Amino acid sequence: MNLYIKEFSTYRSDKEDVDIKKQLKQHYKQDVRRKDAFIHLAMFGILRLKDKIDIDLYTELYMTSGVGNIDIIQKVYEYVTVQKQCIMPFDFINMVGNTTSYYVCDSVGLKGKSIFQISDNFTFINSLVSVYASISTSKKDAIIGSIDLISESENIIKKVLGITEKTKIVSSVNYQYVSLTSKDALAKLEFDTKIYTLDEVKNHINDLNYQIVASIRCSKLDVDKDSVFFETMPSWAINNAISKSKNIIFIDCFEDKYKIIKLKNEI
Repeated sequence: MNLYIKEFSTYRSDKEDVDIKKQLKQHYKQDVRRKDAFIHLAMFGILRLKDKIDIDLYTELYMTSGVGNIDIIQKVYEYVTVQKQCIMPFDFINMVGNTTSYYVCDSVGLKGKSIFQISDNFTFINSLVSVYASISTSKKDAIIGSIDLISESENIIKKVLGITEKTKIVSSVNYQYVSLTSKDALAKLEFDTKIYTLDEVKNHINDLNYQIVASIRCSKLDVDKDSVFFETMPSWAINNAISKSKNIIFIDCFEDKYKIIKLKNEI
């Protein structure tokens, strides 16, 4: 399966020192009330994308995350279980996954199909498959948004993700504007639904036309890895490779199961 990336936007908390709420209010003139940090991060990413490309109002939107808006879940747990209080109305609304999609769409005027989905591992790659299936039928373009937010619940996030307490995690939001057509594309993304074995993955490492990059989870592979972790790391790796005009093969893994995506800048 192939998707062509027409434009992208990216943010990582360890790469930029940005007051996102202030940026939304002052630079983008957005109403930040009744929204939390997770929603602010999602809005910030889509608005950065809009700065770079005209977005058709009926472009499809797919959003994913490693653990979702875990802060609001913790907040509601504190209210209900510990304090024996009722859930605050806006906390309840923001706890619903598609609330984030609604605010993202509203911030740039999108009126098309929008879905917020989280898979049990490989969530970004699985979202690519969903996007490909959807726009193959609709013949529209799509936007893929990937959000991971660290917070006071950092240790809980690490347990959910199955990583060690020593692993450093960061906040990140990445978007790609994708199409089935290659016209005006920056790069081509190749992927499939196959789960690879370690031996099968090692065969791909010998491809000299691509830089090999892997998730920090891939401890059995001696290739380039980032020193930090967030579940939607493949989305950032794609954007980073495009910005540097590099062809990459990104390898993700979980419990000795591997998935591969390939990015080619020369179309």
